[in-house]
Amino acid sequence: MTVWQAIVLGIVQGVSEFLPISSSGHLVIIQHWLGVTDNAITFEVVVHFGSLVAVIIALREEIQQIFIGLLGKKDKEGSRGRRLLLKVIMATIPVVVVGITLHDLINRAFSSIYVPAIMLFLTGTLLLTAEKLMKKRGRSEVTWLNALWMGLGQALAVLPGLSRSGTTISAGMISGVTREAAARFSFLISIPAIAGATVMELPQVLNSGNAVQAADPAALIAGALAAVISSYLAISLFLKFLKGGRLMFFVYYTWALGAFVLLLST
Repeated sequence: MTVWQAIVLGIVQGVSEFLPISSSGHLVIIQHWLGVTDNAITFEVVVHFGSLVAVIIALREEIQQIFIGLLGKKDKEGSRGRRLLLKVIMATIPVVVVGITLHDLINRAFSSIYVPAIMLFLTGTLLLTAEKLMKKRGRSEVTWLNALWMGLGQALAVLPGLSRSGTTISAGMISGVTREAAARFSFLISIPAIAGATVMELPQVLNSGNAVQAADPAALIAGALAAVISSYLAISLFLKFLKGGRLMFFVYYTWALGAFVLLLST
């Protein structure tokens, strides 16, 4: 993998991780087209870490609120922080169960170019459904039930092409949350999800010691930095967009990309 390939893949990871267009689907597709097979697992761990750093920075207010709750303060802010942490934990449990029990099946799905293409169609359909069913006056705070639905959506999104952010945001909107509130909670629950996925891939990286040694440090660093910068920009711009924008563009984009991939793969 060259430095320029790493930068391209890092940007793709960063942008598509938090926009409702599926990062895993885009990485599988771009790697397939670029012919990148060497050190793919090592690189994915590195760029996911970059995205993790970016979302922690972007959601520093929520992170700070959770830390205040962990400090055990008895005031309203401390109570709110503890409730938020418990909601994140509850929303994370489904993806942990699915990730552990279906790990091998999920890995096999990543080897096919057809799975992400088909799942991209499903992502667009979920976003369209959310736009149609969303209540005119959604809640600005995620409830326990909203968190549960979004957690179940995140568990489904372990398949490549089924956008994690798209599925969780859709679940939040359908269950009565505003676009912006659903997106912020979606990004928040991505922190344990991305961290967990990265940890699960570490044994595979460490066991392939030769691949780690052969990896170009410059390419890994370039990919990680590209992921950090593009992830942060994607989160910031998307949240601003959701204050007044709708998700129909992403519906058409995922459908078009899925059709394009299927056309080129047949």
